[in-house]
Amino acid sequence: MEKFDVYGVCNPLIDLLSHIPDSFLKKRGIEKNIMHLISIAEQQELLLALAAEHLSVEFAAGGSGANSMIGIAQLGGRTAFSGKIGRDEHGKIYREKLEDLGVSARLGEGDGSTGSSLVLVSDDGARTMNTYLGMSQELQAPDIDPEIIKSSKYLYLTGYLWDTESQKKAVRTALDEAKKSNTKVALSLSDPFCVTRHKADFKNLLQGYVSMVFCNQEEAFTLLDINVTQEAVEILSKWTETVVLTLGANGALISHIGQTYYIDPLAISVEDTTGAGDAFSAGFLYGMTHNLSPLDSGRIGATLAGAVIEQTGPRYQGHAHTLIRERLGIML
Repeated sequence: MEKFDVYGVCNPLIDLLSHIPDSFLKKRGIEKNIMHLISIAEQQELLLALAAEHLSVEFAAGGSGANSMIGIAQLGGRTAFSGKIGRDEHGKIYREKLEDLGVSARLGEGDGSTGSSLVLVSDDGARTMNTYLGMSQELQAPDIDPEIIKSSKYLYLTGYLWDTESQKKAVRTALDEAKKSNTKVALSLSDPFCVTRHKADFKNLLQGYVSMVFCNQEEAFTLLDINVTQEAVEILSKWTETVVLTLGANGALISHIGQTYYIDPLAISVEDTTGAGDAFSAGFLYGMTHNLSPLDSGRIGATLAGAVIEQTGPRYQGHAHTLIRERLGIML
């Protein structure tokens, strides 16, 4: 069996990216900078509104977990990805794009539409996601390969997977398989919207299965009902081996087996924050699965995330090895 550094499971989505003024959101009563679940009809209505205002739309194969697996592959890691797509043209394109980007596509298929996310990027780089989950919410246990879990160092899951009973059952089956095979589990809390809806479940996952948690400050505060960063890190550190808490423009905090590391913020020009958290997770997971220190792993994560923020789109479009060598002096 082929060995992998990380096996990601998440919602495979075609990303539709559009740069918009905040007035577009206000006019339609859309809350900024979070993920909204919408119907395909609502998404089509927004696309028509963008066209009416002559706002262009770009396409990319995406989804949070897939972005992270692609980022790890860009750095030289070995990754696989599972989720559920439709037997449609978008699904075919998605599979091909994922393989082209260096990720082993282990995708389930169903009779329905492949999911898509309309990402509205504001002038300040904030992204507001309007997501139609499509077939991704039909994920079932057989769509996740237990043999890949056994042959991976980490199983990487996202909070976006917690929307339907079939998804939950699939995730629980995967978690039990990971525990049996001693595969470590990394969980991204994904979005304050997810945390608010599934707070109790996420706490149980963190205390019962998860070795590494990724979250931003708002997600941590929402989960724990507190507003003190150090306290959040301390609580999460009691539940998991590794805590990665990003602080936006203020850098990041990492706690690993009782040691705390601070990742300094980078001076960057904000173009589009779409995929920044996914890139940070990718860089950190790459480092931790390649015998780098938590500090250097965090620096790689921050550098890759910063490079993503400086461009349009959810993934770094340059050569990742060159980026890390030139900015950090680390040879991958």
